[in-house]
This record gives sequence, structure tokens and C-alpha cells, in this order.
Amino acid sequence: MNTLAINALRPEFDSYQNNEIQSNAAKLWNRLCRAYSPRYQHIKTVLTDNLVEYFNQHLTADYLPVNRLVFHVSDDTLKTFLSHYDAIEQRRSGFPDYLSGNNSPESDYEEAIRQLYDGEEQPTEVKILFGIQGIGNGHLTRSRLIAKALADRGAKVQYLVSGRQKNTLNDMEVFGDYLHRNGFTFISENGRLNFFKTLIHLMHDSFGFIRDVWTLNVKDYDLIISDFEPVTAWAGYLANKAVVGFGHQYSFDFDVPILQRFSISRLAVKLFAPATETIGLHWVNFNNQPTLPPIIDTTMQPCPDKNHLVVYLPFENQDNVAHLLNKFSGYRFKIYGPRAPEVIGNAEFFQMSVKGFKESLQSSRGVICNCGFTLIAECMHIGLPILTKPLKGQIEQLSNAYTLENRHLAKVFYCLNYENLKPFIETAQRKEANPYPNVADAFAGWVVSGRRETVAELSEKLWQSQRAKRTL
Repeated sequence: MNTLAINALRPEFDSYQNNEIQSNAAKLWNRLCRAYSPRYQHIKTVLTDNLVEYFNQHLTADYLPVNRLVFHVSDDTLKTFLSHYDAIEQRRSGFPDYLSGNNSPESDYEEAIRQLYDGEEQPTEVKILFGIQGIGNGHLTRSRLIAKALADRGAKVQYLVSGRQKNTLNDMEVFGDYLHRNGFTFISENGRLNFFKTLIHLMHDSFGFIRDVWTLNVKDYDLIISDFEPVTAWAGYLANKAVVGFGHQYSFDFDVPILQRFSISRLAVKLFAPATETIGLHWVNFNNQPTLPPIIDTTMQPCPDKNHLVVYLPFENQDNVAHLLNKFSGYRFKIYGPRAPEVIGNAEFFQMSVKGFKESLQSSRGVICNCGFTLIAECMHIGLPILTKPLKGQIEQLSNAYTLENRHLAKVFYCLNYENLKPFIETAQRKEANPYPNVADAFAGWVVSGRRETVAELSEKLWQSQRAKRTL
């Protein structure tokens, strides 16, 4: 959001006698900044210098072309400015005949736009602060992929991880000299979110969280990216910095399946890591919403079946899990989670590692897991059958279970017992893969190039790629 321009315009808002006009002007300006600043960083100087004058003079309602913007404005000069910008954008994108049908008069600012373009053929180097949520392993898994893609493009990035003790983190080399903060986490017991203990924990850590947010230096960064990480998100948000929030949780800002859309727990998710621009990830492109496909390691592929099942139920009692799986004689289980390596009957415990887990997953014939996002996406990518149990009381996992069950993408169970596991364990067979495109690479390219594409355009391009992969 263009804070300098908003602040420059605010005194003019205060001078209006008509409250309705003042309100409409304020809404219009904020929507313009939200829609255009993230995409057109390289012309924000022109916008800042000239749009204040426009808004002071023209406040009656008219429409801009609906395929470009969705707010009202009557200013012909502004419409001309934007239409010429679109013409230049199209011409640079390989559509030289675009101007043939454009009879708009010359804009006073087209030369300024062209000069900005001529000076910015190469993306301006941007300093990035990248926050990663450490709860579970999905956030770290996809952030590793993005970190590598950003490094390949020479981006300057400082990483920060929170939500887990630093001594429990592994395979962190790609993040370099990363920062660590406590952040927030939730407490679960026997497959259920413990609201009371989580609330006590949040209250106990709230002062430390406020201190971490207040003391985190964000002024030296041009952009903050948050993989649902609250310290960086709040620090950037309060400092009026551009904050791009990406992750599965942000998909619930759009028209996708979710339980209890207006619940207190949903509000808590929304406030957990605020952003000025959100990018949701999902398994399916619901109603052509501007979400992206999952960020996974697209080099994964099925290996020869070694006749074992991978089990990832970190929120369950691990003794109960081992005892239950030992009832299925003749089957092998590789269990990943918080427990130290150990063999109990036909169940073998492993501590989480990127290489080991990937090898076990690719050579398995099925997966039993909680209802997180990234692991299930990896299973879909290589065609592994899924039996999943949502963490009780956790709205994201319950919504995931609802989607998976209704779309017939996985088998869902709600109670960890022999009867619920038996049909899946005895019949699990690999199925057709649903390959996803390399979203990590596309996301990194989008960031480094100055985020000139809208999220909707990036979304459409990636989902088209995914559909093309499925037809091969």
C-alpha cells in the first residue's frame, strides 16, 4: 500500500463537508493502492505525484473497464493514464497490435511511464524479510523450496522462523544465518486441540511476542513475505510495509470450502498473521478463485513399491499409534514424528528429515496422516492413497477434511481405532498421479520481477499448467 500517497491525501479528505463523498474518496484511494501498488511498483512515483491532484478534482462516480479495475472513478485523465499504461504493458508482453483499437488521446504521463520502463529493464534488487511458521513441517517444506528458487535468482533474503524451539529444527542450511523467535504455537493432546492450554500459553507468551514484534527491525527491508508467520507479519503490518502473506490458511480469504466461516477460531486465524496482500494455496482451483496450486517438490515421483505405509500423526499419542498398528500383522509401517527412533513390532519410528521422509514416501503404497496441507498435496502429486484424521478443534484441518471427503480426494476418519484403519490398510493401492507445476519457482520469479503480474494472472497461468500436465 502506498502510505506516502495516502498520507498526502488524508488532509484533503478531512476538508470535505460531505461525509459520503469523503468516505467514497477514502475507499477509492485505498482500493486503488491495494490493487495497483503491489503490481506496478515501478510506476508508483508517477501515481504518488499525480493522483492526489486527480482525486481532489474528480469525485463523482463512473466505471473504469471492469476487466482492469472494479472501483468507480470519473476522471478521464486517470482512465487515459491507465489505458496507456495497459497498452505499454501489452506491447512489452508481446502484443504489438494492442494499440490498433485504442483511440484514447495521448496521456500527459505516458512519456514518464516510458522513461520508467526504459530504466527498469532489469528488476530492481529488493531486500526481503521472509518469515516461516515452524509449527508442523509443511511450512518449512515449501519455504525450503522457495528459498532455493530465490537464491538461484540472487535475491537478498533474511529468514526468520518461529513457532518451534530452535533445537528441534533440522535441514535448515538453505536458510543461511536465519533468525529465530518464539512466536505462537498451539497445544494438542491425543489428537485434539487443547483450547485451554493453548490460551494459557498464548497469554503467557503475549508479552514476549509483543517485544519480538516491536524490536524486529523491518525498516531496512523493501518487502516482507510471511508463510503464516506472525512476528514478521505484524512487524511489517504495523510499520506500513508491504507484507505478502502466502499459505493454505490465506486461501480461506476466498470462496473455498470452510467450516464455520464466521467463527471465533476463524477470526483468530485471520488475525494471526495479517498481510497487505494474501496468496492462498489449495489442492483445487475452486470457482476460478485467485489461489495457487500447492508448493511442493515437483521432482518427486513414485519409486518401486516397498510395501510399507507411511504414518505421520504427530498430534496423536505415539504409544497408542504403535500399539494400534501392531494389530495389523503382515504389514510394515514407517512412523515419522516427535518420537526418537525405535522399532516396536512392525512399526518403526523415524525422526523427520527431508531426505529420509521423501524416500519413504516415494516408495510407499499409502499414507496415514493428520489433515494438514502439504503432505496431502505431495501424495496427490505422486498418486498415493490417503487416510487422514483432522485434529479435533482445529478449523483448518476440519475444513480440509470436509473438502477431501466431498471431493473424494482422500478417506477421512475422526477416531483412531482398529475399525477405521482396517479397510484402508488392507486395500491401499497406488492410483493415478495428479502432478502439480513448479509453484515455488514461479512464486520466486514473481517476487524478484517486482510482482508485476496480479495474483489472479499468476494463478490462472499455474492452474493452466497443472491442467496441461494432467492431460499428458
